This record gives sequence, C-alpha cells and structure tokens, in this order.
Amino acid sequence: MTQSLEDSLVEFFKRTNVSCAIVKTLSDSKGPIKFDQLLEAVGLLVADRIPDYALEGAVRASLKLLKASGWVAKSGAEFGLTDLGRELAKRIS
Repeated sequence: MTQSLEDSLVEFFKRTNVSCAIVKTLSDSKGPIKFDQLLEAVGLLVADRIPDYALEGAVRASLKLLKASGWVAKSGAEFGLTDLGRELAKRIS
C-alpha cells in the first residue's frame, strides 16, 4: 500500500463515525468478536449520530470497506483487526 493511499484511508475511516467506532471497538477488545457484540458496542459509541434502524446496515457496509482495505479480517463468525489494522488504528485514536 502506498503512503498516500494509507494516509487517505486513515483520514476516511477517522472521519466516518461507524468505521471509526468499529476500529476503536476491535482495537479495545482482547481478541476477535462476533458481529452482534460489535454491533452493540458500535451502537453505544454512535447512538447520538446514527438512528437505530440504520445502524446494522452501516456497520455491515463499513466492515466491507475495512475488510477490503486489509484493516479487518473475519475468521469464522468473528471479526478482528489485522496487523495493519492495529498499526493504523493508533493513527485514528
């Protein structure tokens, strides 16, 4: 990944409420977590900005982007940050 692409992704995810909340939740967790746990934790972080009816769709869409960018990996039914995700999560916080 080029430095400019990395910087752009960091800025994008930093300014996207749901993506930022996903990265924070996964970064704070002790290991991979299931979707329902992630949804609940993200919901608590963005409750004042995202209506309940839109939350699940927003989390699913953000997870797809985070997975495609190499920040998040899915193993079975659980999600966790990749090494790249952990490294770049420090830049978001």
